[in-house]
Amino acid sequence: METFSLGPLIARGRTADVYAWEEDQVVKLFHTWCPPHWVEEEIEVSRAVAAIGLPTPGVIDAVEIDGRQGIVYERVDGPSMLTLINERPWLLFRFARQMAELQADMHKLKVDGLPSLRSSLGRTIERVESLAPDRKMAVLQLLDGLPDDNAVCHFDFHPDQILITNDGPVIIDWMTAHHGHPLADVARTSVILTFSQVPYANWLKRTVVDLWRGLFYRTYISRYLELNPGSTMAQVRTWMVPIAAGRLKEEIEGEREPLLAFIESYLAGRS
Repeated sequence: METFSLGPLIARGRTADVYAWEEDQVVKLFHTWCPPHWVEEEIEVSRAVAAIGLPTPGVIDAVEIDGRQGIVYERVDGPSMLTLINERPWLLFRFARQMAELQADMHKLKVDGLPSLRSSLGRTIERVESLAPDRKMAVLQLLDGLPDDNAVCHFDFHPDQILITNDGPVIIDWMTAHHGHPLADVARTSVILTFSQVPYANWLKRTVVDLWRGLFYRTYISRYLELNPGSTMAQVRTWMVPIAAGRLKEEIEGEREPLLAFIESYLAGRS
């Protein structure tokens, strides 16, 4: 059996870790609890989005190391947008607009073979145990009434998924990509920027992050809507309800109660 030697750890994530590999390459190693089909699907999607011209690292190969499934990618040198915002907060507004522009450009593209966002989201909501049956039914009915489309949707698009390189921004981690309505993708970004928690942070750091995150989000969403004049904040907010319900299935620490309160507030306002 071929022996692999990992280089230094580059990044640690909820589903995978990224290590240096051979020259100009990295390997993304999924945690053992991740099903093998995630690797196959990410490889297929990553190749598909690269083929239509989206800026993303090229796929080299699939590997298995110590029982962990992995993907070898071309190495992209550059910090994440999130890292740069933390280091140079005066660039926050520029990066927020850039992120909106990247996402708007992505939504102009179509690619065959991606799963349906609305169908996947509906199945996820059905499996959420923290929603009362009547609220779950109301959210599913709301989702059913929302428009569909065939745009490329990253569905986990946020500043830590964008690497800033000398040749321009590069989008990473396409594991959650779907085809669907652009505002569903915007709503997912909105939910992440609104409700995600800062792990292992004290109250001061959380307060600072919440401050810049609010400024970043308002700048981002304003720029996206400016680029898409047929879209409105009211439409984004409506999409955020089923997106928030689906997010509950991820059971991320600190998010459950705020997400439930947001869903309840929206549904109560419609009754």
